[in-house]
Amino acid sequence: MKQFRRVLTYLRDFKINIVLIFVFNLCYAVFSVFSLSMVAPFLSVLFGNGTLVTERPELSLNANDILNTFYYYMGIIIHDYGQFYALVFIAITMIVSTLFSNLFRYLGLYANAPIRAGISKGLRRDVYHRLLILPLSFYNRQKKGDILNRIGSDVQEVEWSVVCSLQMFFRDPILVIAFLITLFSISYKLTLLTLIILPPAGILIAKIGKSIKKNSTEAQQILGRMTSAFDEAISGLRIIQGHTATDYADRRFRKMNDRFFVLNRRIFRKTEIGAPLVEFLCILALVIVLLLGGNFVVSDAAMTGEKLILFIVIFARIIPPAQSIVSSYYTIQKGMASADRIFRVIDEDEVIEEAKEPVGKKTFDDKIEYSHVHFSYREDGNEEVLSDISFTLEKGKTVALVGASGSGKSTIVDLLPRFYDVKEGQILIDGIDIRKLKISDLRSIFGIVNQDITLFNDTVYHNIAFGKEGVTREMVEEAAKTALAHDFIMEMTEGYDTVIGDRGMMLSGGQRQRLSIARAVLQNPQVLILDEATSALDTESEYIVQQSLQRLMEGRTTIVVAHRLSTIRRADEILFVQGGRIIERGNHDELIALGGEYAKFCALQEG
Repeated sequence: MKQFRRVLTYLRDFKINIVLIFVFNLCYAVFSVFSLSMVAPFLSVLFGNGTLVTERPELSLNANDILNTFYYYMGIIIHDYGQFYALVFIAITMIVSTLFSNLFRYLGLYANAPIRAGISKGLRRDVYHRLLILPLSFYNRQKKGDILNRIGSDVQEVEWSVVCSLQMFFRDPILVIAFLITLFSISYKLTLLTLIILPPAGILIAKIGKSIKKNSTEAQQILGRMTSAFDEAISGLRIIQGHTATDYADRRFRKMNDRFFVLNRRIFRKTEIGAPLVEFLCILALVIVLLLGGNFVVSDAAMTGEKLILFIVIFARIIPPAQSIVSSYYTIQKGMASADRIFRVIDEDEVIEEAKEPVGKKTFDDKIEYSHVHFSYREDGNEEVLSDISFTLEKGKTVALVGASGSGKSTIVDLLPRFYDVKEGQILIDGIDIRKLKISDLRSIFGIVNQDITLFNDTVYHNIAFGKEGVTREMVEEAAKTALAHDFIMEMTEGYDTVIGDRGMMLSGGQRQRLSIARAVLQNPQVLILDEATSALDTESEYIVQQSLQRLMEGRTTIVVAHRLSTIRRADEILFVQGGRIIERGNHDELIALGGEYAKFCALQEG
């Protein structure tokens, strides 16, 4: 129940709604009992065998007092107007009380609506916020589809679970209690005899609920993998069809889908058994009522035929809320399996933690220094990716990182904005360890242009201005001109207001990269990081992008990760990285003269 209590903390902003739900459902229960209590006076008047009450009793919630009050008024009406008008009066009273009963029922649901919407809003807000601040290492371990499933399907499960719990807490138990109080007031002996069957039913229901929660957890995990399969199929459709792997992908999905079917079948069957079980037990109890109640009518003067029928009618009305309580319990168990998955994301360690008293620094004034940096993607520090990396980048200079794929170049630059943290050593900016700086200030210093371009299904304007406040159209156009993107943008159907499709798929690779560069220009970073910015482009596109990059690099401190010589020849210092270590350093001419690994690398490029 720990997760359930935690989910309920999201109700803090809805205290007034909770009070209203309780009050409205209490009124609903009172009017329900009141309308049902009219059955006995109606039958008494109809068959003319009721006992006339000559003195008006004190009105209370006791069923006998309610009945005697109506017998008193019925006596007056029958005496003055006759039996028919007494029946009309009772019928009108039942209609009015039923109207109020259903009105308060609706008001309870009306007050519950903001809570239902608010729970999902709060959970999605917290999960999304957490996803934005978690380190990249978290996403290396998780499937994207599973994460999407947690913020989608799992949140809906929890939302529905809380709705059911509120009904269980503030409507159904109130109804059951109100009906039970009425039954006890009619005949406590008969009521006690019918309640004997409840304990074994409760034990059986609890066992079924525990099994449902276990199956639901596995089902949600599989649903996450299926969501990933959908995403991979859509994004990798060319590969799947090009490698004639349609049957292979289909078999993989069918296997997951079949397992999901088996689990859901179990869950549905176990969920649906609860309500029929309760109904059977209630009918069993009802039969006991008929047998024992009939005997009480014959042998006990206090139990009349009208009271027995009223007892049976009210007992029958207990069945729906009792079934609802059981169904709600199962739904809560299913929802808590989803809540556990959601809170695992919310509780995930940030790893990249802000210093307790961070240093505010939004400017880069002197130099960046890597000092004996070691890094591993594993928490235990084994399998080092970087070993003893040391170099200095002075303001206004350009450093290029060169080497084969997998040598650690991109990892070196990922450490600078603290996408990951070093395991040993330090990275200093103007002599301050970056772990002591405020993270938002640190990252505002850098502008990053990657090989993997991230564009959004939005307009050109909003893609360039992404994340910037107070940006004017003129500023966006100027940035696009600097990135040599303005001309092709103006050739598009709606210019800067053109929607570029999912991930910018309506654009060529070179056009996407120039939009990415325009975004960096608009950010006006103090330090520029170019991570394989031209590696995926053809020769013509590379030439245009290189021109825009040169404009962007003018007067800026730059770290370049590249394979191609055209990007790195002009660098002030070139670091050749191999196996996570810097094995050569110098400018282009010095390293060529050295005749080492860099010279071989250049020979391969030129050859």
